[in-house]
Amino acid sequence: MDIFLYLAALLIVLFAQVKVNGAYQRYQQIYNSRGWTGVQAARKILDTHGLNNVQIEHASGVLGDHYDPRTKTVRLSDAIYHGDSIASIAVAAHECGHAIQHAENYGFIALRNSILPICSLSSNLAWPMLFFGIIFSIQGLLYIGIILLLAVLTFQIITLPIEFNASSRALKILNEEGMIDSQEQAEVRSMLSAAAMTYVAAVISSALQILRFLLIANRRRD
Repeated sequence: MDIFLYLAALLIVLFAQVKVNGAYQRYQQIYNSRGWTGVQAARKILDTHGLNNVQIEHASGVLGDHYDPRTKTVRLSDAIYHGDSIASIAVAAHECGHAIQHAENYGFIALRNSILPICSLSSNLAWPMLFFGIIFSIQGLLYIGIILLLAVLTFQIITLPIEFNASSRALKILNEEGMIDSQEQAEVRSMLSAAAMTYVAAVISSALQILRFLLIANRRRD
């Protein structure tokens, strides 16, 4: 059962990664009919929502796109920044969705930020605790590690509505602003749904890992 849960958690994460990479590669080859590049779409969305103070920066790497609330900056990877594909405008709009959430004090963001320091510490300490708890048969460390993983899982669960909401905003804005046509709506939705799967997979994977360590802890107690 331990091996099954470990493999299931691993396969779920790999499947989600393959799915998002596949969607990205597919929609990176389909150009949007209006010819918007990622940076143009992002600037249009931000300005329309009164976020002229939010900067857009070019970032290196692939799919490293994100919004930094500390500096109020949307960072877009090279292919997204310069590209005029469905993937480019979908990802750019999603990150702008996060900027809009931040400006509107979206509830789940405030909640996530409030527990971020604890969850970051939990993420760093969980695996060492579990490792030493198993190696040295210290039941207390094992349970502490499980509790720390639960904190990480809580953070991941809170992140889900934030990501779904940003994607929903992105699709709605692109449609309302006339930046995509009816066919492209389905393509943007497909791209964003594939990306969201990585967050769902992370939650399921963490839950399976917690169950796995609970089984190990209970077996060692018996």
